[in-house]
Amino acid sequence: MQSYDVFLSFTWSDIDEVLKLERALQAAGLRVFRDSEGIREFEGITGGLDAALTSSTVLLAYYSRRFPTRYACQWELTFAFLAAQAAGDPRRRVLVVNPESDGNHIAPVELQDAAYFGRPRDERDRVRIAGRVAEMVRAAGTPLGAVRSAAPMLPRLLRPRRFVGRYQELWRIHSALHSRELPPATPRTSSALAVVRGFAGLGKTSLAEQYAFLFRDAFPGGVRWIGLFGQDDEAGAVVRFHTGLRTIAAELGADVTGLPPDEVRAGVARRIEADRRSQLWVIDDVPGELSADVLDEFVMPTSFVRTVLTTRSGNPEWPAPVVELTGLTEDEGAVLYTEIAGSDDPVEVSAVRRLVERCGGHPIVLTSVVTALRDGRGAIDETGFADVLDSVKGDAVDVLARAVGECSPTARRILQIAAAISRAPVPPELVRRVLPGEPVAGAVAELARRALLIHLGTEWDIHALVCDAAGVDDDLTRRTASIVLELIGDTGRFHAHAAALAVHDCVPAHQRARLQRSGLEWFREQGEVVAARAVAKRILAAEGVRAADRVAAAAALADSGDFAEAAGVCRPLVSAGTPEDAFRARLTCAHALDQLGRYADADPLWPGHVPESLPEREKIEARVFMAVAKRMRGRFRDAIGLLDAADDPRARLELARLKIITGELKAARTLADAVIREHDTPDHERHPLRLEAIGVYAEAEMSLDFTEFKTRDEGWDALEARLRSARDSLAGLLGNESPLTLAAGVRCVRTSVTRGRPKRALREFSEFEPRVRRIFGEHHPLYHWLRYSSAQARAQLNQYEDVIDILRPLLEKQRESIGPYHPDTMRTQLDLGISLALTGDKDAAVPLVVEADRRIGEALGWRSELRNRAGVTRALMNLPVIVWRLFPYIDVLFGKKNPEED
Repeated sequence: MQSYDVFLSFTWSDIDEVLKLERALQAAGLRVFRDSEGIREFEGITGGLDAALTSSTVLLAYYSRRFPTRYACQWELTFAFLAAQAAGDPRRRVLVVNPESDGNHIAPVELQDAAYFGRPRDERDRVRIAGRVAEMVRAAGTPLGAVRSAAPMLPRLLRPRRFVGRYQELWRIHSALHSRELPPATPRTSSALAVVRGFAGLGKTSLAEQYAFLFRDAFPGGVRWIGLFGQDDEAGAVVRFHTGLRTIAAELGADVTGLPPDEVRAGVARRIEADRRSQLWVIDDVPGELSADVLDEFVMPTSFVRTVLTTRSGNPEWPAPVVELTGLTEDEGAVLYTEIAGSDDPVEVSAVRRLVERCGGHPIVLTSVVTALRDGRGAIDETGFADVLDSVKGDAVDVLARAVGECSPTARRILQIAAAISRAPVPPELVRRVLPGEPVAGAVAELARRALLIHLGTEWDIHALVCDAAGVDDDLTRRTASIVLELIGDTGRFHAHAAALAVHDCVPAHQRARLQRSGLEWFREQGEVVAARAVAKRILAAEGVRAADRVAAAAALADSGDFAEAAGVCRPLVSAGTPEDAFRARLTCAHALDQLGRYADADPLWPGHVPESLPEREKIEARVFMAVAKRMRGRFRDAIGLLDAADDPRARLELARLKIITGELKAARTLADAVIREHDTPDHERHPLRLEAIGVYAEAEMSLDFTEFKTRDEGWDALEARLRSARDSLAGLLGNESPLTLAAGVRCVRTSVTRGRPKRALREFSEFEPRVRRIFGEHHPLYHWLRYSSAQARAQLNQYEDVIDILRPLLEKQRESIGPYHPDTMRTQLDLGISLALTGDKDAAVPLVVEADRRIGEALGWRSELRNRAGVTRALMNLPVIVWRLFPYIDVLFGKKNPEED
């Protein structure tokens, strides 16, 4: 293979000056490679050009203002820079001739800081440049070679795309990610993370793709891509990220089955550390409201991963440099026009520049307008092209509406289908069914060429701005709704599309109801409580909705913790509709009232049996609800009898709670762990059942250690972290005021007590107590648990008088609301007896402990964990208080204070 001393990189607009420079280099005895054919924008790099650059020793760039707008120039300079960077200072291999008056257009910053040559004015200047190049060739001694990444290329990086300019932004990303490796003159920012920020449609994703493609050789470990698909809420973004993370773990060969998200993240990081090759991760479409703490989850804990985030707004608290993305410049817009329209007529280019200024350089607008002009060139007088460009006015949606109007009829209908199904990806199968016999393939190619559609795996993605511009067609929307209803039954897919179509008033009411039901059932089954709640509210807001649909909507509200609203919807329906509908209404209303602690209101509504005519899934749900009601009222044996034969995760989870109460703690852990593993899939990481199961498992684990009269920290840190992560997930899904979030928060307070951290527990108590009291009232078991936990924390601080002041009124409330035989009541009574004894009032303490011991035996049997505690407590009552400290029991009961607590 032929080798060269110098590779000349340039744009063809500068060919006259470049030819003079080439002759000077050759006169100095240097072997020069200059591309004699040229590469049009968006064409591939030829093998000959690749080989020539690899075998050259130095790259000399004639860096005019047009240089960074040309794809071939970008590729050549990037290739040479990375190869030279791998061997040391890239400025020893890359030399710049800048014919402009300043260097603001030069990137990367290392070359901008270098003492580049200005425009050669005469032959003497060109000889001087040639001499400097010869010195660099002699000093280097060997060809540039190639720093090749052996990692397979992501398919999305290989798809055709129009990308003009943005060279400065590409290098800003690279400099931010590699600041530790840059010369001292370069400002240090981050070596792990860069944020690309810009308005909708400005090309953030395309910029990230272009960076990943051009700079792939800097990341021999490969490129990973996680798309968050415009999730507006923090919880949805986290779910999408961890879904992508599990996919990457599988690609890396890491077995993460059954692991929680934080352990999956750590396992992936260990794999990457072991491989010891740099990787690039792109997290696309991150919501700007994401907190800095959650953002930290998205950055892998290893120096071998560099991360690029794209976002529309971004949080100023994010600890990362920001690459601001604005519209295309006038120069870039002119290049885009020339490449698409095939014309560099000065009048037309001037009109394009004016268009760039009016539309803010919006890439989708420019591409669509220019493509439409090119396609209609035969119908437009060429002398009138500038007039047509000047006539384009309005904002981005207005301009795109005009571009959409110039598409073929089939292409327009595809966009209108996309608009009807909202932000869901467009499945080709759906479009072909809605548009039978139409030239769909050609229309898709047309839309891709106009930058109005991109391929996303096997589906199509159409930007929200384009959908807004296309609008919806009522007839087409109705046809799409009918097809989706058919496809749901055939494939089990399209439930998100059904929910989106159900909001269109043009869809017949009976179809809209079916679409809503389908979406609601699917979202409930998948544990997507937020999406299900949104559909439920739309159902309840409609007129003429049948009773069965209103009850189903109420059940979805109850799933998301909206118990008061669910009860309000169902109460008028307890005698309406069919017997099955009436049963569902009574069941849902009673369950919601129970969750609010309104047992007296719920008691008359609880059904006595489950109708055999119900589907099996509903029978199981009914038995679970009825078992929960019996557990809340202290009727544990009856509750277990309803669940023993049920093979369902909801039944297993409730059975685990009952096993904790009856002292079968190992069985409880096994059941809860099975539910966690059953939902250990990327799509179910925030499933409410999984989050509940984590809490039940933790309760069983920590109760088990009490019965063994020991405390241990091994494994508890991870367990506590999972509990708090579950609480934060619920807060992200449902808000801080949600009953489900508050319940998870109370569990975390109790965990702080269990870990012997009373001060932290009391701080958390003061945070949660006002909200729990406001939402549930002082007679709710959740409030009782919070008060009981605060008493335990006070006991750990030896503040027994305060403990008595908390437990005495709490015991009266529990006797009134859940009864004297309930284990929670008996636990409070036991601890009150202990505290009274420790303050010297054994006369008041003994009757409380004796009564509690008897009632626990009657309610739970004589082998339960709580009965063991009662028995030991009763035995201690026969000894002087001063002797009690010889036993570890008191420390175990209240939880020994951790000496390292902050």
